[in-house]
Amino acid sequence: MKVLKNLESKPISSVYDINGQLAYVLIPDNRIFVNYDRIPKYVRDAFLAAEDADFFKHGAIDIMSIVRALWKNIVSGRVVQGGSTISQQVIKALMLGPEKSIMRKIREAILAYRLEHYLSKKEILNLYLNNIYMGHGVYGVEAASQVYFGKHIWEITRAEAALLAGIVQAPSRYTPKRHPGSARLRQEYVIEQMFEKGFIDEKRKKMMLKENVFVKESNGIFTDTYFKDYIVRYIDEKYGKGILLNKELKIYATLDAQLQRLAEESIKRGLNIYEERAGNYLVQYRLEKRKWDDFIKIEGRDITLKGLKKDGIYNLLISERIKDGYAVFAGKERGILKITTFPYRPGDVVRGIYRGKDKKQGHLFQAVKSSRVEGALICVDANTGYVYAMVGGRDFERSPYNRALYAKIQSGSAFKPFVYLAALKKGYDLDSTLIDEPKEYHVGMGKTWIPKNYDDRYEGSITLRDAIAYSKNAATVRLLEDVGVSAVKENMEALGINAEIENNLSIALGTSNLTLLDLVKGFSVFANGGNRVKPLFIKSIMDKEGNVMEENSTEKQRVIPEEIAFKMNVLLKGVVEYGTAKGATRLGYPVAGKTGTTSNFYDALFIGYSPYITTGVWVGFDSRTSLGKGESGARVCLPIWMNFMATALRRFPPDDFPQITTEPWPRLY
Repeated sequence: MKVLKNLESKPISSVYDINGQLAYVLIPDNRIFVNYDRIPKYVRDAFLAAEDADFFKHGAIDIMSIVRALWKNIVSGRVVQGGSTISQQVIKALMLGPEKSIMRKIREAILAYRLEHYLSKKEILNLYLNNIYMGHGVYGVEAASQVYFGKHIWEITRAEAALLAGIVQAPSRYTPKRHPGSARLRQEYVIEQMFEKGFIDEKRKKMMLKENVFVKESNGIFTDTYFKDYIVRYIDEKYGKGILLNKELKIYATLDAQLQRLAEESIKRGLNIYEERAGNYLVQYRLEKRKWDDFIKIEGRDITLKGLKKDGIYNLLISERIKDGYAVFAGKERGILKITTFPYRPGDVVRGIYRGKDKKQGHLFQAVKSSRVEGALICVDANTGYVYAMVGGRDFERSPYNRALYAKIQSGSAFKPFVYLAALKKGYDLDSTLIDEPKEYHVGMGKTWIPKNYDDRYEGSITLRDAIAYSKNAATVRLLEDVGVSAVKENMEALGINAEIENNLSIALGTSNLTLLDLVKGFSVFANGGNRVKPLFIKSIMDKEGNVMEENSTEKQRVIPEEIAFKMNVLLKGVVEYGTAKGATRLGYPVAGKTGTTSNFYDALFIGYSPYITTGVWVGFDSRTSLGKGESGARVCLPIWMNFMATALRRFPPDDFPQITTEPWPRLY
C-alpha cells in the first residue's frame, strides 16, 4: 500500500525532429500523473457517475451496487453495468490484473478494505483517474485527454469529460476513434447518470447532449510509429532496458515529423488503391435479425450527428438482395450497395464507401475490398544520411514488425543497377551494345534456365541505357555473365550493402535477399555523386541535466568515381524519362530510379531519388503471396513514391545531378 501512496509519473523522455519540434514522448506505460486539484471537478464527477456515484459514501465494497448491476445485466441480457467500487478497480488495475476467479475477487475485496484504511478517498480517486486504462495504449485521464482531444485534462469541456468517462468500461468497444457510434451512446449514458445522481441539472444535461465533440484522428505525441519504436529499441539495446524507466532523456532524431506523417498516409492510400483493384470482398461479421435494431441505433448516432460524408467509409448492414445490388442500413439511413458479383446474405455487416445520393436510388455505397497486403517506405538524405521518414507496415498497432529495416525481400529488377555499375567500371559506356536475345544456361542436375523479358519482346541488339530503361532481363543476364558475379559483390560491399549474394547469374534478376534500407543506401551513392553515407536515425541524446550522452555526425566516404556516378544517374534517369517508370517525370524535378518486380509478382518495389533525397517503397505480403498478375513495381509502388515525393521534393531546389569532373579522388575500393 505504501507503493500506491507514493505512486507518481515515470520520467518523460522527449523525441525532437530535425526541425526541433516535439515529435513523440516516451513514457513507460503511457501514464502522466496529474495532481488531484488539477483534475476539474466536472471530470471527477463524470467518472464517479459512470463508475461509482456513491464512492464517497460507501466503504470498500458496495453491496447495493453489486445487486443493482446484477439486475440490470439480467434485464438487458448482457453486461451493461459493473458492480465494482473504484477502490476495487484500483486494486484490480495496479495489483491483481484482469484474471477472473472467485479467489481473485476475494483477494480484491480484502485489499480494497486495506486500501481504504491506508489512503483517503481523494487519494484513491486520484490513483484511479491516473491509472485506469483508456484505450490506444494509454493510462489515466491526462494521457487520454491528449490522445483523444490534444488537450490537457484541465482544458477539456464537460461533454468531453463524459466521453472519456464512458470509455472506461470497455476501451476497445467504446473508443471514439474506431467506434464513434458506440462511444456516443456511452457518453449519453454517462450524462444521464450525472443527471440522475445529482451531479448536473436538467439545463446542463441538455447543453452537454447538444455539444459537438471533435476527436483527433492521430494520437499526437503518443502516436506509436515505426520510427518511434526504432528509437526505443536503440536506446534499450545501447543503454539498457531500464534507462527510460529511470532517466529523463532528450532525443534529437533525424526524423522530419511532417514527412513521417506524409509517408504513413502515402503507404495507406497506396495500399487502399491496390486493394480496391485486387483485394477481396469480405464480411466483417453476421448479425441475427433480433440484433439489427441495436446495430442501427449504435451506428446511427455518429451519422445522425455528422451526416454521411462523400468517400467516407461506414459499416453497412445487408438487409436484402435487390436488382442492382443489396439494400443496406448505414445507421438509420437506407441505401444501396452497388455490387452483384459477391453473394452477401441478409445480416452480413460489410464496409462500404459512400459515393453520394442519387435522386431515384437514394444513398449509394461501394463495397470496400480488403487483403493483408503490406508496404514499407524509407526516405534518406543522400548527402547526410539522415533518415527523414520510415514506415515499416500499414499499421503499427496491428503489426509492429518493421519491414523497412528487417524484412529480407527479393529486389527484382531494382537489383539491376548494381550489375550496370560493375559494367561501367569495367569499361562499358552508356551506348555500348548488348545482346538482347534468349539464351539457355545449364544450372546443374541436367536442368536449364532461359531468362525471359517481362514483355516477352527481344530487341536483338540494345544499348546499355535502353536495356536498363526498359528493364531487359535477357540482356542484363548476358551483361552479368561478362562482368562476373564477384565484381558485383565487391561493388555492393563498397556501397555499404552487407548481404549474402549467391554465386549464380540469377542475381541479375534480383533473386538475392536484401532489405529496403540496403537498396536505399546503394542508390544514395549514385544520387550524391559517388559517396557512401551511413544512415543516421539519431543526431544526439542528452540527459535531464544537459549532459551529452551521444552525438552522431555524417560519415561519408567516396567509393565510386564521380564520372561513374554521373553515368549511373544518366542510366537511371532514362528509366523515369522513357522507361518502366516514365510517369515520375510529372513531378517536375530531376529524378532517377528503378522499378522492381519479382517472379510471380511476390514483391514490388521502386527506389527513386533526386540529388538530395532517396526514397524506397516496397509492397507485398508477409506470407509470400502473389500480388496478382501485372501488379508490378511501376503499377503498385511508383504511385506511392510519387505521392510522397511530390511534397518532399519541395524542400529542395530543382537541381540536376552532379556533373562529370576531372578532379582526382582517392581510390578506396
